[in-house]
Amino acid sequence: MSNDPTHSPAPALRDLDLSVPPFPRTLPRVLELLHEPGFTDPEALTEIVQHDPAATARLLKQINSAYYGLRRSISDVGRAIRMMGTTTAAGSVVSLGMLRMDELADGPVEACFQRFIRHSEATGFLTRSLLDSLSPGDDGPAPGAQLESPADAGASAAATGRGFAEGLLHDFGKLVLFYNYPEKAAALYEEKRFRDHLQEADDRTLERFVFGCDHCQAGAYAALELNFPTALVDVVRHHHDPEGATGDASPSVLRAVRAANLAAKAMGAPLAGVAPTEEPIDWAACAARPVWRHWNPAPEADGPPPDLMDRLRAKRGMVMLFTDFFVGASDAEEPDLPFGEPLAA
Repeated sequence: MSNDPTHSPAPALRDLDLSVPPFPRTLPRVLELLHEPGFTDPEALTEIVQHDPAATARLLKQINSAYYGLRRSISDVGRAIRMMGTTTAAGSVVSLGMLRMDELADGPVEACFQRFIRHSEATGFLTRSLLDSLSPGDDGPAPGAQLESPADAGASAAATGRGFAEGLLHDFGKLVLFYNYPEKAAALYEEKRFRDHLQEADDRTLERFVFGCDHCQAGAYAALELNFPTALVDVVRHHHDPEGATGDASPSVLRAVRAANLAAKAMGAPLAGVAPTEEPIDWAACAARPVWRHWNPAPEADGPPPDLMDRLRAKRGMVMLFTDFFVGASDAEEPDLPFGEPLAA
């Protein structure tokens, strides 16, 4: 076994030999809606969802959960979508597409899969929240931006809707690798079996060593095969290097996905996701990453606003409730959700 695969060239997407997971046909159509400018029309989403019994059942289960506290149950999916907000409902349908991977949930990568889902939901939540803290077309913070509660998410999402799908699917390639190589994925992500062979390697180098491609390449390949919007393909491929991307994705969205990914990891288990190496990241290390300067109004600032990490760290409980909501683990009564103070002053 070679101890230095770093000299091997990265494969082109067209050269990858991967099977694409069997996602529902509704997934690309819902993602197209999410990427339409000003997407707020519940009728378009209702038309798609009503032909998908599993998606219909999921939305009705969520609208009738304790989060919404309705006095009467809702049985019409169109009404449920209007009450939840179109972007929140669409995000729930996208989440369901990943949760339908039953063979992963019951196979050797079961533990990895569950952590992957949690991390993906948390990153989607935080991406949208960080984008809401930016003025339209600006790289500086806007006053009054807030992290949302699950029950409150529809209101502001209908107004902006930016970033949730991108954050949710940023690590899509890991799901593709789970599906194609479950035993190898369990050995790499769960058992950390290969880390001693490549002590100097980063995570994506380890993935290329084990699978022949990293999760960014695998995700972009599958996203293209599934006809994802091109901007979303760019996010999947370049979320580790937002400054180096040259495609259709918005630079502010790429930066927000990168920052949200780091923040979710800093929130610790079970929101940190899966990685080939044990690479703990605390809030100080998180704040030291250069991507955070885009949230600082001070000219030539190298880091985030002084209190941004503290505000994000204080929201871990809310993010946990949010991920519970989307993975369907919170049908029991919950306490009142804490509404957030502004992300940035």
